[in-house]
Amino acid sequence: MFGSITGNIIGLSYFLAFQILGICLALMIFKKEKLGFCLLLGSTFGSFSLQWLPVLFAFLLDFTKLAHIFALGILVLITAVVFYKFSDRSFLHGRKFSWNVAATLKEDPILAILLPLFVFVVSTLLHHTISMENGAMHSGQSTYGDMNMHLGFITSIAKQQTFPPEYSLLPGTKLAYPFLSDSISSSVYLFGTSLRVAYLLPMFFALLQVFFGMYTIAKYLLGKLETATKWKSLLAFVLFFFNGGFGFVYFLGEGLHSENFKRIFTAFYETPTNYVVENIQWHNIICDMLIPQRATLFGWAILFPVLALLLRAREEKNRLYYMVSGVLAGGLVLIHTHSFLSLGMVCAVFLVQDLYNNKLDKEPKRWSVITRCSFVLIFLSLMSNLSQKQLSDAPWEPGVILTIGFAIVGAFLGILAYYLFRRFSKTIVMNWGIFLGIVLLLALPQLIGFTFQQAQGEQFVRGTFNWVNSMDNYLLFYIKNLGIMFILTLLVFMFGSRKQIQMALPGLLLWLLSEFVVYQPNTYDNNKVLLVSYLFFCVAVADFIWDTIPSLLPKRKAFLRGVVVSATVFLGVLAAVLSMGREYVSDYELYDASYVKLCEWVEENTEPSDILLTANNHNNAVASLTGRNIVCGSGTFLYYHGLNYGQAEADVKTMYEDPSRREELLRQYNVSYIVVGGWELGNYGIPDLENMRQMYDVVYEQDGVVVMEVQ
Repeated sequence: MFGSITGNIIGLSYFLAFQILGICLALMIFKKEKLGFCLLLGSTFGSFSLQWLPVLFAFLLDFTKLAHIFALGILVLITAVVFYKFSDRSFLHGRKFSWNVAATLKEDPILAILLPLFVFVVSTLLHHTISMENGAMHSGQSTYGDMNMHLGFITSIAKQQTFPPEYSLLPGTKLAYPFLSDSISSSVYLFGTSLRVAYLLPMFFALLQVFFGMYTIAKYLLGKLETATKWKSLLAFVLFFFNGGFGFVYFLGEGLHSENFKRIFTAFYETPTNYVVENIQWHNIICDMLIPQRATLFGWAILFPVLALLLRAREEKNRLYYMVSGVLAGGLVLIHTHSFLSLGMVCAVFLVQDLYNNKLDKEPKRWSVITRCSFVLIFLSLMSNLSQKQLSDAPWEPGVILTIGFAIVGAFLGILAYYLFRRFSKTIVMNWGIFLGIVLLLALPQLIGFTFQQAQGEQFVRGTFNWVNSMDNYLLFYIKNLGIMFILTLLVFMFGSRKQIQMALPGLLLWLLSEFVVYQPNTYDNNKVLLVSYLFFCVAVADFIWDTIPSLLPKRKAFLRGVVVSATVFLGVLAAVLSMGREYVSDYELYDASYVKLCEWVEENTEPSDILLTANNHNNAVASLTGRNIVCGSGTFLYYHGLNYGQAEADVKTMYEDPSRREELLRQYNVSYIVVGGWELGNYGIPDLENMRQMYDVVYEQDGVVVMEVQ
């Protein structure tokens, strides 16, 4: 798990080879695009190829170095074919890169925010990712939970090398979770890097893909020809990544020197963006999505560049762009299913918008402000009443709520059918048809072979209203959680321009559907779709407060713009900044020194296929660090993956506590080693530990941890 210098060099080189080849491909394919956009797409190609090509060969060769060598060879071959057949052999095609810092910042002022934010996240990740202190491994607040699961996926895929992979937390169960967000690190770890390097390296590149991808989406939505686009895009970027609501009011009332304020930086998950006691659950994207949620990070690292590329495809009517987008989109299922779902709904809105705008002889009549205000107020009234109903003693059944969600989809499909009939365009339909065909060709095998097999039962797709709200009225919940952004988004729909409303519409469909339909056992995870909606709202709001509100006072437009933008940024990001400060200073022991030493011994003295009997604590060092299977992992992970783990969990307890049934169950689960340490002694009452030491060979004993081999 600690790697070697040689292994780190080889693993880093292997990863960078994919990045370089991906960038070469993008430079040759997208000849008309700017260098920055090509670098974004090229890096995305590189990561996507490293996620998928080794996996394709792994079905025949298992997840071995040989499969990875073939994967790299195929990418080299693809690059060579594109170079010799489709390129003029000039990589840069006249593109220039400026080393003048002042000129670069003038052209793209986003760098003044993006690069410091990247440095902040990288430094936080370095501190949060199994950092060593006195022999123990530490974590931050947000990574204390899910990182354990992801480390287990990474190490078990790399060490066991069987494919398709299985859950190391529940042996014999196929891993249907979108594991490509972890296998990219497994590929690096396979070549001998340290686990820490393998975990972090792909994340650093994914962060840049997400940051630059979101900024590019904003620029293309806002229109690249406008002089203010770069400033509006920067504003949208800040509002999106520094998201937070009015949760700060619960901490500032007693002053900055009060214990109430200081607990932001000392308590466990009591921050202005994550304070469940007061129903603050609109968690900050940086702290609670990109740092701990690898699937979300790597999903957005594909989703955002694909959305940007599709916006260019629509503008240029370039069929090649649709085809490339289809390939990337089709591979999203096993990277991040929520991103795949979000992309599908956003593309459906894009298609309707393209058809709507087709063959328009004149600007369509715009709904009056009174009409739009009436619709928004009626909508809020209905949602508030439904919220009260669901919080009452006689709420509607989930089936009724799910029906409303399906009705929303049905209504949208009706609109789509109407425009397909009334404003049919062969070019539009062919372009989107090619995109859809490629997506389905690539995605259906993943959905059938993995996703649908696991996403069964009533805990998956079901009806639940208003996300995680369980105590507040609808309006109060979102005003508290989204703060000024909720208010401004409503104002966009009431008073915004046609362009601003069109920018927000993809987010509206996603948001409405996610208010009534939950896609997975953990209702909280709907925010992975809601946040994609929020991206579109941020872009529309940025345009609204930059242009529309200041236009109310034409003679003082610049002054009013400064006031409105400053107030929005202050109210919109204060909660996020405080939460990010807390995340940066947080520190918790994840694996104590005795279990870290145990894991070193396990790696050196056991086989990757061995099964160990351990406690099922969520921070199980053996499962996370060694790549070995344990009989049953934490229900914190397994339940939310829809897995039936109850019997295995009960049998772990029986094996420790009931000597009369121990032998039978050890044979049933093919256990090779029994671990007894602090976690096992704390979770189970072991009545015959001394007898166990006599019955089984003690092969390891150090710092209060004993390992016994089962013959």
